[in-house]
Amino acid sequence: MNQKPFKILSIDGGGIKGLYSASVLARLEEKAGVKSGDCFDMICGTSTGGLIALGLANGMTADDLVKLYFDNGKGIFPTAENRQFRWLQRKIVQVATQTFFWGKFSNKNLKKILERIFGDTTLGQLQNLVLIPSFNLTSGMPRIFKFPHKEGDFFMDKNIKLVDAALATSAAPTYFPIHSIDDTLFIDGGVWANNPSLCGLLEAIKYFVGEGKEYSHVEMLSVASISQSSGWTSGVRKERSFIGWREKLIQTSMDGQAFFTHFFLDTAIHRLDPNSQYVRIESPKLSPDQMKVLAMDRADRNVLSTLKSLGNQDGYTATNNTKVMQFFNSSKTYKTQ
Repeated sequence: MNQKPFKILSIDGGGIKGLYSASVLARLEEKAGVKSGDCFDMICGTSTGGLIALGLANGMTADDLVKLYFDNGKGIFPTAENRQFRWLQRKIVQVATQTFFWGKFSNKNLKKILERIFGDTTLGQLQNLVLIPSFNLTSGMPRIFKFPHKEGDFFMDKNIKLVDAALATSAAPTYFPIHSIDDTLFIDGGVWANNPSLCGLLEAIKYFVGEGKEYSHVEMLSVASISQSSGWTSGVRKERSFIGWREKLIQTSMDGQAFFTHFFLDTAIHRLDPNSQYVRIESPKLSPDQMKVLAMDRADRNVLSTLKSLGNQDGYTATNNTKVMQFFNSSKTYKTQ
């Protein structure tokens, strides 16, 4: 078989920290002089990574998405600029609504933003294969929104709007409302696939790569979100209610899944095929001050500027990594339209 790589871009979930991931990709695009969507056959993304994936597959640049996050982050995750007001907002008001009422945030502003950038565009109109994990509460099973590719004889998602797929993959429990599509209920794909890289690999080897198929092997670039250390001290209180766990309950699950997926791919991909490659741009190491302020749902100006700066820094560093830049040195070969 002639060597023909199937190129995959995978983007982790992480709320407003998607600004970091988009900034990393923006610097890679700047160095290569191309759009990510022109370089990858498939783009995978979960939660905020799903929004980025859908944007790139719809022809947006990573810089477009950086601007989207920076200009609209506070509308999606309302955060006071004043320190005292922010403490009251996050420690009292949002804790109360998240624990006892309707969840931490409304998705009305997010929906308006998505409708403005995506309009009525559907998954069947995208320029790349996409893979967007969610979870179907109605069936109690994982659900992946895909471009309706001919290799799998898929048609179910052809007319699903990008707005609906984005809201379904980002409906984090207790943060945003459950999203309904034709009376079927969906929540954030981060509950089972916050790092969607393994989903992308399985989709590739099932439908596109291997003997009798068009592609010989997989080449995957995975972009992490920013993750704070989730380690606890030994002396913490061990009997905890939901209030005692709050965001740690979700964050621990997301971090564990993302770590295992990275470990699996880093260990196994060469054993599956010696020509296949898996490259991950990992989360930066944070200072204690940064760890205090960077969260998936905090979007004051200080946090937004810090996320953008960290992404730019890591993106510029990655431009000197030949293993990363090789993904941008050739065009995608799979045509969706």
